[in-house]
Amino acid sequence: MRRAWAAFRRIVAAVNALTVLVGGLLILASCIAISNEVVWRYWLRAPHTWSLEFNIFLLIAATFLAAGGTQAVRGHVGTEVLQAFMPARWNRGRILAGDILSLWLCAFIAVKIWAYAWQAWSEGWTTDSVWAPKLWIPYGLMALGMTLLAIEYVVQVVQDLVRGTSHVVHDIEGRAEGHT
Repeated sequence: MRRAWAAFRRIVAAVNALTVLVGGLLILASCIAISNEVVWRYWLRAPHTWSLEFNIFLLIAATFLAAGGTQAVRGHVGTEVLQAFMPARWNRGRILAGDILSLWLCAFIAVKIWAYAWQAWSEGWTTDSVWAPKLWIPYGLMALGMTLLAIEYVVQVVQDLVRGTSHVVHDIEGRAEGHT
């Protein structure tokens, strides 16, 4: 069972690394597209009809796809200020409770967004713009990102239960002091 769990954790870590890389590339693509639109709109006087939605789709994808990788290093906004005022065992409980609640919320949202993405796919929803891209694309990417984030929370909750959360408390203390 430990080997299977270790293999699962390695797969999740590899997927997180890949999605963070993809998210970075999507942000880079968005920067290029925005720069392109600036040139066409203001210097060449020929704006595009697709640029704004394209950038919105890119940034939605980057944000949601990289969320699991960000959580893997506990890079999301936290309540580290509470750490200084709470005893260590309370902090362990606070971190575990936060991870469990976050897992539940992310899983719930993922299920709802998958249903919404399916509805957008099956009913052929598009945006109201001239370009009219399919709406299942951003909804599907949001659902995938939330699913990957929920899976990362599963890994962290299990690790918290197996090892305790003292490693997380130590990691957070190290970041607060400027050590990594």
